Amino acid sequence: MDTKTAEILCKTTADFYRAQAASFSATRTAPWHGWARCVDVMTEALGVAGRGVPSDARTQFSAGEGSGCEGAVLTGCAAFSVFDLACGNLRFERFLEEALPDASLRIYAVDSCDELVASADGPSAPVTYESADIVGGLIEGLPLSCLHHAPQGDAAVSFGFLHHVPGEELRVRVLEGLIDAVRPGGCVAVSLWQFMNNSTLAAKAEVTHAQAIKALGLAPGKLDEGDYLLGWKNVEGAWRYCHHFSDEEVGRLVAAVSNRAHVIDSFEADGRTGAMNRYVVLQRI
Repeated sequence: MDTKTAEILCKTTADFYRAQAASFSATRTAPWHGWARCVDVMTEALGVAGRGVPSDARTQFSAGEGSGCEGAVLTGCAAFSVFDLACGNLRFERFLEEALPDASLRIYAVDSCDELVASADGPSAPVTYESADIVGGLIEGLPLSCLHHAPQGDAAVSFGFLHHVPGEELRVRVLEGLIDAVRPGGCVAVSLWQFMNNSTLAAKAEVTHAQAIKALGLAPGKLDEGDYLLGWKNVEGAWRYCHHFSDEEVGRLVAAVSNRAHVIDSFEADGRTGAMNRYVVLQRI
């Protein structure tokens, strides 16, 4: 993908979130089911790495059925520092506080849409928030580490973001940057949206994509395979760039960082089918 096209997609998505922040946030209140397993896997791995509480001292977290918190574990009073890239309305932070009520959480959150964060009902745990145009900086050639000021921590997560990053090369750089954001032995968890595996969403995506590229004056050949422009609640001109991750691309993404981190879990979760997102959890070497 050329730089000009990437910049158009970045601006289109940024404009969408600023204009639709309230309506979008209203649909993003419940935790994703995959988060519980990510937290479970990461806290166990961190215990093995010498941080947190050993797995035999953990207590199973109990939550109501369907809460999205099933399976998460407590870490006693252990400190747990987390970097959340593209935090949105801070719902992962709220989930994390509920899932780990006895942990001493230190959270550093970054997003480019201040409107989403400002409207959020955040956790009681302190959250250091930084506003940053991550995608714009990546397009300019900057490494992720130059686009935020989060200290190295125990874990780094990015949920619902990588599909907004144009181009496979930039997505690899994001994953590399997340790995660099944790200490050796630290963990990284990301979600990779596979919306084209759902026939209903796929049909809608084809329609809105055709409308959007015409409205934006984009040539179809300028976008990469798996790239789509999705609409929002039939609002005219409300487009956001999203990338569908094939299983093959997920494999390439993981292989690209294999010298920095190894996979400790990979699974599907979320949505009515239980397979809308592919999650990958890595541990830094």
